[in-house]
Amino acid sequence: MKMLYVWVLLALIISGHAYADNDTVPAGATRLQKSDMLDELDFDPAAVKAKHAVEAFTEEMKSSEQTPLVSFLIDSSGSMGQEMSGNKTKIYILKKILSKYLLSQWTEKSSSGLRVFGSQRKKDCKDIKLVLTPGQSQLGQIQMSVQNLEPVGMTPIGKSLQASYNDIKHYAGPKRIVLFTDGEETCGEDPCKIMKQIKDSGTDLKVFVVALGLANQADTLMKLQCIGDMSQADSESELDNKMNELDKMLNPNKNLFVVSPDPDATVFLFREGNEKELYRKFQARIGIEVPPGRYTAIVNLRPKYRFATFTVLPKRKVTLRVVGDGFFKANFLNKLMKIQLLDRETKKVVKSFTSDERVSLPTGKWNMRFYREPFFEKIVEDYLIIPDGDYIYDVNEASAFFVEDKIVRGLYLYDNGERLIGNYLTNFPFILKAGAYQVKVDDKCFFKELASTGKRELIKVSCISPKK
Repeated sequence: MKMLYVWVLLALIISGHAYADNDTVPAGATRLQKSDMLDELDFDPAAVKAKHAVEAFTEEMKSSEQTPLVSFLIDSSGSMGQEMSGNKTKIYILKKILSKYLLSQWTEKSSSGLRVFGSQRKKDCKDIKLVLTPGQSQLGQIQMSVQNLEPVGMTPIGKSLQASYNDIKHYAGPKRIVLFTDGEETCGEDPCKIMKQIKDSGTDLKVFVVALGLANQADTLMKLQCIGDMSQADSESELDNKMNELDKMLNPNKNLFVVSPDPDATVFLFREGNEKELYRKFQARIGIEVPPGRYTAIVNLRPKYRFATFTVLPKRKVTLRVVGDGFFKANFLNKLMKIQLLDRETKKVVKSFTSDERVSLPTGKWNMRFYREPFFEKIVEDYLIIPDGDYIYDVNEASAFFVEDKIVRGLYLYDNGERLIGNYLTNFPFILKAGAYQVKVDDKCFFKELASTGKRELIKVSCISPKK
């Protein structure tokens, strides 16, 4: 009986793991949207004019290194369909970040490889597929190949690592494998033993393991550490940051970077004099490696931003910066709302102005503070200002009030539950967020039902008795 119990328990454990690797994923939970990918060139580049001088910082590169040949190894087992963060699945987040990265780094002669396991069949430990051949993949293959990844099957990490190494072992230079996974081996192999055998052969190979959504799963993490340099990512932003860190090691010879107020914007690169043919496109914050030459570029912002002709010299790194002011106007009432443009990191005030006037603001992502002391404050985070853009913000969350009196006196503001909020003065306007309030000046001047509708209006009440 004890033996039967053990076998039943073991079967439950195995089936539970298999279920995690073969669970049904809701339709649409893994499909990338158009906004998740690099933009298409769907406009006439000649129609976009350069309105600002090129701001380019050039510096000498460190001694060039031989670029590694990279094989990305993707876990597409059933458990990758589980939610990771922000109601997004692990495979969705990985596909989104990896698609932009691979498209940005692609060149005709050098491209990363992509191998995937568990993407086609359930309960099949041979479900290991070479999706993109290292150094030979076509640009059109990348987006389709990544888009089609679906979480389906098992987790044959050991055999997949061996296959990924076989994909790149012919390369005479440094070789790199980057494994993205959310679990341990489920097909009976020993990944640690396989990797030790490969490394003992003397090859110039380095393996990076990115564990996805494995917070508080120490046992699984321990089983992955022997494979290579391991790190964790438990959200989209963490995976994004990890990809940027890896990129510095995988692409040491990058020489063209773009600093954009929207770092995720797509950059279209053209050779000088040949704007009819797109040379490269890449995500602004990723940067790329290009041969020496003269180029122009358009950052796909709103409005679009053109860099006039610039030069990339041998053994020099060029950083282009999007510069210029945009224009902003906050609609409220009679310039009553005060506004501060705040640095997102330091929270320092960059510029102060009022509502209902058009002002120029420097390009960038900022926090906006809308306020009028002592009762109203609202912070809008990550407000994007693009050069030459025109921005309108309607403040719809508040109304202005004015308590008329013969002389300036103190007033007390209460919420609808008669809790004191604060005090102010008669004959001076103040702003309240939408809600119900009570205002008391004295026993003869008391307003029990004062409603802030959230409309942009000035509501006047009076303590002055009408003349008889």
